[in-house]
Amino acid sequence: MAEKISIISLGCARNLVDSEVMDGILRQSRYQVVSDPAEADVVLINTCSFIDAAKEKSIDTILQAARLKEEGKLQTLVVAGCLSQRYSKELMEELPEVDLFIGTGEVPRIAEILREHHESKKGRLYVGIPSYLYDHATPRIRTTPSHTAFIKVSEGCDHKCAFCIIPQLRGAHRSRLIDSIVKEAATIAGQGVKEVNLIAQDLTAYGRERRDGTTL
Repeated sequence: MAEKISIISLGCARNLVDSEVMDGILRQSRYQVVSDPAEADVVLINTCSFIDAAKEKSIDTILQAARLKEEGKLQTLVVAGCLSQRYSKELMEELPEVDLFIGTGEVPRIAEILREHHESKKGRLYVGIPSYLYDHATPRIRTTPSHTAFIKVSEGCDHKCAFCIIPQLRGAHRSRLIDSIVKEAATIAGQGVKEVNLIAQDLTAYGRERRDGTTL
């Protein structure tokens, strides 16, 4: 029987795209994705830590899921996303009930990491320097209303602003190929989507690192 997993996505639209990609990868890996955490064997919380209110909501959501685990309603609790990327070591000490902490760069490895955990129960921390960038061929399950969708065209940011932690959370700026973006847009349009929103941490910097004139 397929293991059931519930994905809770918090924060921005860029985080939502990561959740949709993990959803697609997990389904492809024969997990059954369910909406109700109380019905799941695994709860995956894709967190936000950009502002204090977002951090508080992420922690509250983790604690709610931890109570389900204490009640025996789920087996594995996974915390992914920006909170893990920023505070992984502190969270490991403060939240022993969490089985896995996964950084923003480990999105494509989600099924592999879960498999490793189930087989060995070794290691709780999977956080490195983010370099991941999805493309049109990456599995993804859209969760937005049927008429609209997000396309993430780049990841990260190169600006070292004193008031912002995006480079720490998402790594250096890196852009998708135009061809990949166009192919994804065509696929989404073919599914009936009427509105496509291009998103990124630094949208106006798209293509800049290529130094070949690529721009939106």
